[in-house]
Amino acid sequence: MTLPTVVVVGLGPAGPGLLTADTIDALAAIEQRFLRTERHPAAVAVDATRSFDELYERFDNFDHVYGSIVESLVAAAVESGTVLSAVPGSPVVAERTVEMLVADDRIVTDVRPAMSFVDLAWARLGVDPVALGARVIDGHRIDEQLTGWDGPVLVSQCHDRQVLSDVKLAVEPRPDAEITVLARLGLPDESIAKVPWDDLDRVIDPDHLTSLWIPELPRS
Repeated sequence: MTLPTVVVVGLGPAGPGLLTADTIDALAAIEQRFLRTERHPAAVAVDATRSFDELYERFDNFDHVYGSIVESLVAAAVESGTVLSAVPGSPVVAERTVEMLVADDRIVTDVRPAMSFVDLAWARLGVDPVALGARVIDGHRIDEQLTGWDGPVLVSQCHDRQVLSDVKLAVEPRPDAEITVLARLGLPDESIAKVPWDDLDRVIDPDHLTSLWIPELPRS
């Protein structure tokens, strides 16, 4: 029996100019198209059947949001045969819905490569993540992903001050070095600023395109 398919494409880190040719082709070929969120600069390139932004308002728990998104995509795929899900950045970087789709045996998940915000971040920071042994961590999963790690980290999904506060609480003792805040990379209002650790959740007004570079975690 042929299983229904969810094709997952990434919208890249900034505007539509960074979409891959494969993503553009998939958007043209698949009729049923879903956006995880319209709050992304490249979302304008997707003539979506539906976005899932209302779920972020309905639920106060991200696990419930992502679970509901997956159930909706699976149901649509069962009905239509093949659907497309467009997510910010790259489907394989800090994208929980893709992890859940890949693990779901009711469907086949076709994940298409895309440019990630981390590509722009490494370029702006002037670092080679492989040489440094850097790690990318989801700000919403900071406690579980930071456990046992003492190397440099790039923290994604830092969209509000509560996440910044959670990052501060998870890192102990506090770093001595300033933290680099990267915001809206690849857009005209791109911002890269260094702030003292103690000011992280006080002076920064983050949004959904904000990440943190912590060059050195202190050893406990």
